Amino acid sequence: MQFLLTGDPEAVRRVEKGTRILMEEIEGADNEEPLCVTVYFHDDEELHVKKKKGEVSIECREPAHYFRALNWALHRMKDETAEKTENVYFPKNGFMLDCSRNSVFQVDTVKKVIRRLAKLGMNMLMLYTEETYEVPEEPYFGAYRGRYSQEDIREMDAYAGLFGIELVPCIQTLAHLRNALKWPMGEPLKDTADILMVGEEKVYKFIEEMLTSVRDSFSTRKVHLGMDEAAELGLGRYLKKNGYRESAKLMKEHCTRVLAICKKLGLEPMIWSDMYITSNTGKGYYEIDADTDTSQWEKPDKDLGLIYWDYYNKNVEVYRNMLRVHKALTDRVSFAGGAWIWNGIAPNYGRAFRCTASALEACREYHVPQIICTAWMDNGSETPLDAVWPGVVLFAHLGFHDKEEREELSKEFEECIGGRLEDFWQLDAFDSLFTGVGQNITSDNPSKYFLYEDAMLGMFDHHIQGIDTEDYYRKLAEKMKTCAKTSPAFTELFRFYEELALVLSKKMDLGIRIKEAYDKKDKQTLQQICSQDIPYIIAHLHEMKLLREQLWMRDARPFGYELLDIKLGGVLTRLESHRRRIESYLSGSISRLEELEQERLPYFTVDKSMGHDPDQSMSENRWHFIVSGCCLMDTI
Repeated sequence: MQFLLTGDPEAVRRVEKGTRILMEEIEGADNEEPLCVTVYFHDDEELHVKKKKGEVSIECREPAHYFRALNWALHRMKDETAEKTENVYFPKNGFMLDCSRNSVFQVDTVKKVIRRLAKLGMNMLMLYTEETYEVPEEPYFGAYRGRYSQEDIREMDAYAGLFGIELVPCIQTLAHLRNALKWPMGEPLKDTADILMVGEEKVYKFIEEMLTSVRDSFSTRKVHLGMDEAAELGLGRYLKKNGYRESAKLMKEHCTRVLAICKKLGLEPMIWSDMYITSNTGKGYYEIDADTDTSQWEKPDKDLGLIYWDYYNKNVEVYRNMLRVHKALTDRVSFAGGAWIWNGIAPNYGRAFRCTASALEACREYHVPQIICTAWMDNGSETPLDAVWPGVVLFAHLGFHDKEEREELSKEFEECIGGRLEDFWQLDAFDSLFTGVGQNITSDNPSKYFLYEDAMLGMFDHHIQGIDTEDYYRKLAEKMKTCAKTSPAFTELFRFYEELALVLSKKMDLGIRIKEAYDKKDKQTLQQICSQDIPYIIAHLHEMKLLREQLWMRDARPFGYELLDIKLGGVLTRLESHRRRIESYLSGSISRLEELEQERLPYFTVDKSMGHDPDQSMSENRWHFIVSGCCLMDTI
């Protein structure tokens, strides 16, 4: 399309290159009619876009909002006139991409994410990198992990700048450093296997190296220092060397040292807030009474921002109370919610949408200036990246609307992401077996533990007795096939999930059927399982595994896939072993199958599975707990 960009010259300069890039990929932008786009930036918290024939006028606060308006207008090129006004509720509305759970995403993938964020009007992207970024002085830092080079980060940073998106480093400077500290260079830096030694001079030299690399790679001066979930702070080597000290005092001491480094390097720091809360209360992060007095608490430095993170609570009052406490600690409060793609193999949109709506309602009331949608990739990035988009689009939507408007949200999703929101919502069904779609508030994840479960052991079988799982997942496979057609831009994603559903349709109750036949000495059924059911599962699991590999290699660097390959390959191997074991029994070469004589005990403490109590979770996301009752991680 031919277009003319006019308005304030400085405004035009800031958006011209990004405009050309989006024009090339937005459907409908190939209209032969010339387009005149006029852009004006103002200080008001309002976005206004008006299209009349071949002219588009956009008035907004900043480039990211301009690109949201432009995308909206370009999808209405066939309309004679179109007009929209939106409020901007949060000055900073961002997305955090986890690049530390084995998947370090390709630079081109991050650029694609940036373009989609621009269309949504989001203006910040955090890269969560525990040790998956280059620190020149530390060759083992991120070794064999596909870390980003400084040049990689500069390239992504410059690209984000074309769309008015701030690329922000999100690192760790206290805990969550197990992968870095496992190498010989990490030994003198440890308090525990995961936590740095507060007060150790070598630690602060190490942190300065990390922060110097960050400063030299990113154009922003903001830096997220992490410092969350250090529950064993001061209880490892520190305790032996120095004796016991309260974690609140250790946090204060450590923050003071790290903030001094930030000040020296000209950086503006923020941290996750949980350690400041739990070290002051001695309780869980969210266990704060409505009348809690914070006047005697250890408080953060006035220059340190706190990020209140909460992916779990559906009650808006919890968010209000937590924000009240945070506001009492500091004026620099941000909020981080979640897209819930870390549930296992499939996303949990029901919980993401329920919690996000309550959280952002409270954030609007408390005028929180910065909100972040996190995309954690727990336990090895098993869920494909594209599954993240419903949660991200909701965050963007609620940044410009005071409540969810589903019809408009669906339209935004289609115009910004290129698929149908209704199709993506079908993915929620994989883990909603016990609760119903959209109701999985306890994060049950049966699609994960029954995929990996050893059918000869049947550790989870107690919980699906009497449930027709074959019919449930076979119907879901048919839905996935339809979704692949109605959202063709995501065919590979839905083909992967179609194969997963077909695997689960036969594998989920495989352990139950094997044990029942064995107990009844029904050798005919056991023979059918060996000759038909196990080969069926293997065939579809093999196809599913290949599809997952293709998705991984398209989106991320190869490092880390080897572990997912091992996980899925292990299921294939065990299915072959099941068949050999059963056939040995059927041939008479062995007289019994001891593993089938083990009583099937409940894994979860629930009264019932279907429609279980919302306070009782049926979630197990730790692969090494799922695959065996024996010990995998600590066998030395």
